[in-house]
Amino acid sequence: MTGEAIIGLDYSHGNILTLEASSFTEFTQFLFTSGYKIGKIESGFNSISELRKYRTIIISTPKNTNLKTNEIENLKKYVKGGGSLLITSSSGGDYGNNTNLNELTRNFGFEFAPDEVNDSVNYVHLQKRPLISNFKPHVITEQIKKIVFSSSCSTQILDFLEDEKNIIVDGIVISGLNCWHRIYNGEDWIEEDSPKIPLLVAAEYYAGKVVGFGNLSIFSSLAREYGFSALDNDILIANIISWLTGAIESEGKPITIELNLDLFYWAENIVKEEKWEGISDIINVSLKYFKDNYQEIIEEIKKIRREKLEKRKVYEKAKKEAEEELTEEKILEKVPVIERKKEDLEEIMTALEEVTGEHYEISIDLDEEEKSKDSPGLVSYTNEDIIEFEKDFLNKKAIWHGKATIAFKEWLDKKYEK
Repeated sequence: MTGEAIIGLDYSHGNILTLEASSFTEFTQFLFTSGYKIGKIESGFNSISELRKYRTIIISTPKNTNLKTNEIENLKKYVKGGGSLLITSSSGGDYGNNTNLNELTRNFGFEFAPDEVNDSVNYVHLQKRPLISNFKPHVITEQIKKIVFSSSCSTQILDFLEDEKNIIVDGIVISGLNCWHRIYNGEDWIEEDSPKIPLLVAAEYYAGKVVGFGNLSIFSSLAREYGFSALDNDILIANIISWLTGAIESEGKPITIELNLDLFYWAENIVKEEKWEGISDIINVSLKYFKDNYQEIIEEIKKIRREKLEKRKVYEKAKKEAEEELTEEKILEKVPVIERKKEDLEEIMTALEEVTGEHYEISIDLDEEEKSKDSPGLVSYTNEDIIEFEKDFLNKKAIWHGKATIAFKEWLDKKYEK
């Protein structure tokens, strides 16, 4: 990784956000006036050495284009080694944009939902432009009071992670209590309430960082009511870029332990709100509580891990069964359709009788069926005959697959033998 704060913009997957687009001039000016050096990635993510030229790479809503498997692997290695990614989607997620960003983001513990977020109470002009004021303490949400998230999809944090020891992922921008969304369920678009769902996630993956959210409109210069200049949108973007590039570091607070940066900002916020003497008091109280309740806390942690493991087992079992079912269907499609003979059916029924202990009989005259192929004939009967027969024999049918059954024929013969 270079020592300079260089940002690479992806130009190789039909991304909407580009330096030349007039609709993003304010964001582009912000990058240059803030001193960030910008580069274009025009040949894909096929070279680790090329990726490592950048501190942060921005992938902004690919359209009708998929990331290749080797590109996803290279991006994982890039982040693992200390690189940073800003990944944005928009309304409809991968489904609406016809792409596969989720194949990348799942490695970092989250994915984009196939939905569009609305708010029935707090919004700007249209419900699909919700006002957001619910933030978790984080360096990214510092000095932010309210933002607009227009035409956006939500994010979903995965229940279990492939490598949870080396992944920390958290939703830090949350939808309001009156939020609802239109979501694609695999067949149709449906509407349902969705309060307090994550809209922006921040993840730490090994030595690297990832931020993901589904709102491309936040970079726009076209509308001040929901774009880059709306409310605190520009501060949010500035904080994200600063955190990803490493421009924001710890302010050197006088503490004698290494503290996770997110935890530090959370503790600092509690000190201000609850008027504690300092972070040291919070740490001491926390350690005292942990000491006094050590066994219970450890058991709870183990329980959570077991639950995650069980969820993962259920998921993998369902995935395996689905793959096996698909394989079986493909095999059955290749099996030729063979016409069954009477002898075959008799053997099958004999086998069933041995297994179930019940008696089975053929309800149609197969010999007659064979004869009818060469010289088809008709059995004369009326609708009244059918009703009368089925009334006399409650457990028998007069007609099967459009033809008279053996029992019905015999009944007809007896009825009309005079």
